[in-house]
Amino acid sequence: MPVQDKYTFVINTYPSDKREKELTRTLNSVFNQTYQDFEILLVENYKSQEKIKEIVEKYKNKNKNKEQKIKITNDPKRKLSYMFDIGWREVNTKLIAYIADDVELEPTWLENVNKELKSNKNIGVVTGPILSACFPAGEMHRLYLISQKNLLFRILAWPYLHFAMEGKVLLPGNLFESGAYSLGAAIPEARDFPRQEIDLATTSSMGIRKSILEEINGFDQRFNFNHADGDLFIRIKKAGYKIIFTPKAVSHHHMRLGPSRNAYIIGLDTGIYYKKHVRPKSISGIIGALLNIGFLNIYWIYNAVRTRKLDQLRGIYGFFKGLIVKSG
Repeated sequence: MPVQDKYTFVINTYPSDKREKELTRTLNSVFNQTYQDFEILLVENYKSQEKIKEIVEKYKNKNKNKEQKIKITNDPKRKLSYMFDIGWREVNTKLIAYIADDVELEPTWLENVNKELKSNKNIGVVTGPILSACFPAGEMHRLYLISQKNLLFRILAWPYLHFAMEGKVLLPGNLFESGAYSLGAAIPEARDFPRQEIDLATTSSMGIRKSILEEINGFDQRFNFNHADGDLFIRIKKAGYKIIFTPKAVSHHHMRLGPSRNAYIIGLDTGIYYKKHVRPKSISGIIGALLNIGFLNIYWIYNAVRTRKLDQLRGIYGFFKGLIVKSG
């Protein structure tokens, strides 16, 4: 039997009303993996470890054979790009599995991630379907479904879907010239997509080599959350590594709202991302970028009217503030 390569599951977690239930579900799915050579690092996004230790101790008492595998670290900063960085810098294994604390893995997830990473040293990141437990699978998916309701909506949406999304909105892990991402990894059809090289994975469900994070110096902490992983994957691809989507590494995302859904933070991170990375080279790419910027900012006006919350307009302010953030 070949010697297995050990992984560390890095799970960022922060307080919520359902956190104990969700984290227990996540841990159960990790311990139910067919590939068992791993340990777990919980990165607690709170000033004290008291509550997370209470949850973990309760879990260990019910699962005596699993108690040696769970470690905890914490930091009170709400900046999740910083939390991502804490995780990989504290692990001692060469291979890392990042998952969110509201994600549930299917039993062969790690086995299939490991097969891909070990098959080629130029493969740096592996991900797969991260199926949303809700439908639509997020706000962008909801808006896309609305745009397909009737002929008039399809006509109105065509320029955005053609130029900004390049007609590939439902494929997994595509990054377009416009700066927009595709949505396909979260929808049920993702199970049927072929294995393929993609542009973007997600820190909610991926395997990665620690050596690559060391090489590119981890996450850019100017991002609060949104685009922090997108920025990471862009730099990984520029460094010459492949990001692989395999339909065999399936996870389920029991998504909940958190700081990443704050309008100002989304706007700020998006502005930083555009300034740093979006450089369309074609006429259609330029049109797509302008449409995407317009769409993102008009969305905040639409959402302010829909929810009757004027703080949604801070998304516009955040975007333009992000454009003037000092480059690193």
